[in-house]
Amino acid sequence: MVDRMLGNRYKLLTKLGGGGMAEVYKGLDTLLDRQVTIKILREQYASDEDFVKKFRREAQAVARLSHPNIVSIYDVGIEKEIQYLVMEYVEGINLKEYISEHAPLSQDTLVNIGIQICDALDHAHSNQIVHRDIKPHNILITNTGKVKVTDFGIARAVTEATVTYTGGFMGSVHYLSPEQAKGDITDYKSDLYSAGVVLYEMATGHVPYEGESPITIALKHIQDSPKKPTEINPDISHNLEFVILKAMEREKDKRFSSAREMKFYLEKLSDNQVFIHREKKNGSSNFNKNKKRLKPVGWVLIVLFTLGLLVGGFLVAQELIKVDEIRVPDVTGLSLEEAGKTLEKEGLKVELGDERFHSTIPKNHVIDQNPRPDSIVRKGRVVKLDISMGPRQVEVPNVIGDNIRTARIKIENANLTVDEQIEEVFSDVHPEGRVVGQNPLGGGLQDMGAEVSLVVSKGPRLENIPMPDLRGLALAEAENTLREKRLNLGIISYQESDQYFTGQVVSQDITPGETILQGSTVNLVVSRGPGPRAQTATVTMTVPNDGQEHVIRIVVEDLKGTREEYLRRHQPGDYIKTVVQFYGQGIVKIYQDDVLIHERPVPS
Repeated sequence: MVDRMLGNRYKLLTKLGGGGMAEVYKGLDTLLDRQVTIKILREQYASDEDFVKKFRREAQAVARLSHPNIVSIYDVGIEKEIQYLVMEYVEGINLKEYISEHAPLSQDTLVNIGIQICDALDHAHSNQIVHRDIKPHNILITNTGKVKVTDFGIARAVTEATVTYTGGFMGSVHYLSPEQAKGDITDYKSDLYSAGVVLYEMATGHVPYEGESPITIALKHIQDSPKKPTEINPDISHNLEFVILKAMEREKDKRFSSAREMKFYLEKLSDNQVFIHREKKNGSSNFNKNKKRLKPVGWVLIVLFTLGLLVGGFLVAQELIKVDEIRVPDVTGLSLEEAGKTLEKEGLKVELGDERFHSTIPKNHVIDQNPRPDSIVRKGRVVKLDISMGPRQVEVPNVIGDNIRTARIKIENANLTVDEQIEEVFSDVHPEGRVVGQNPLGGGLQDMGAEVSLVVSKGPRLENIPMPDLRGLALAEAENTLREKRLNLGIISYQESDQYFTGQVVSQDITPGETILQGSTVNLVVSRGPGPRAQTATVTMTVPNDGQEHVIRIVVEDLKGTREEYLRRHQPGDYIKTVVQFYGQGIVKIYQDDVLIHERPVPS
């Protein structure tokens, strides 16, 4: 599958692994030039309609979510019976690997991770999505320490039909809630239980229940209570233990009321407050055992009297509580202060609803209201207001020193945009094409979608230099010389020449030695051949008669380049006479024991 293209857009790069129903690949979105994760449904399930529906439901469910602690869904598609899902690519490891390396985690680290998990669950639950498979394997830790919850593979809208047990446990059995283990109806509180198990494992380095089989472990979730975390790791506080065990209560009603409440308690751990409150137990005395029993007639009289009071009271109350009806004003888009004044002026009460990010409505302004604008209600009615947290903010990556392509990828992967007006400046520090400046600087926070302006190097400042002589050079050599001198190759034309060989530069439009500004363009004329004919020169010499052997070497430099024409070892006093070839004009050089002893131009 590697190197395969899906949807004429997504290229599979490397296989990352796989789960029970899908294989996972690292891929490249060739349209946006960014790395992605691609999940492909396994072949044995692709023809199973139930599995296909579950797979596509994952995309539909998670695509509604937009949160920094949840892996984003970008696309879903089908190609030749291949079902695939395109997701955000996260650099890092999963929490299971992190626990294996670092457990037990410090309380500060554990709390930081736990808060981010709760943030992700709170956002999902507020959008009617239950994960149902929270476990360390589905929680990623990025290289910067950010938590990303992934794999909502069995997520399902809370409002869908109830889930029933079919003989297979959903998710890993070590993290199942008791209601999941029993096959009962599951809701968002099942996620809180599983999150509690994850906190338990981070705190102790162990899952709370072990067993020889999945059934054994599931029964322990239903029947047993876990060993207290402080008994395993005395370094954690009793307050943290309280949070873990409250999340893991077997009865759903005893758990936290929401992920938001669980996060609140985690945030309060540093306050050294005592969280544990014991309920007052009533005595077992029977307060009525000394009282006389009423006769049936007495009970009838009491019931009739009570009914009379209720009916009379109802009729009186009808007159007393008549309240005027009003039309609810539209306060969406107003600041919270303005909205409150507007509603209170009409005799309505205000209650704060959800807080969420919004791309266009400013922070602390109203996104939505319930009842809706223009609804007819009675005075005193409570109007719930959903408030904007402003646009979601993301960290600006540092791209100074990167080439422009890499900088674009980093910025777009951070959900920011690149200002198309890119400034270019000279730089003695960064080579041409590298980013030398950015606004805003890396490391700061900006609204998602904000623009990042870039300044790119044009290389060192241009200077006036003498024009190099390119004549006789092969075209490739001439191009390299121009590049080294920071000159540009212009128009190349060709002509026949009996002075230069095919492919050699015949002439240039800038005279050699003439002053030229770097960055200027140079036009060349290149030979089509046939080039010069071979000529010969006779070389003679006498080897010194000094009683020693000498190595004589003859080198020719001409239009063909530099080459060795003669190399021999000679006795003292030898006389040498040899003929060498040359093309066009050149130089013949004679070396004795690698020392130049004579040179002359040819033809002479």
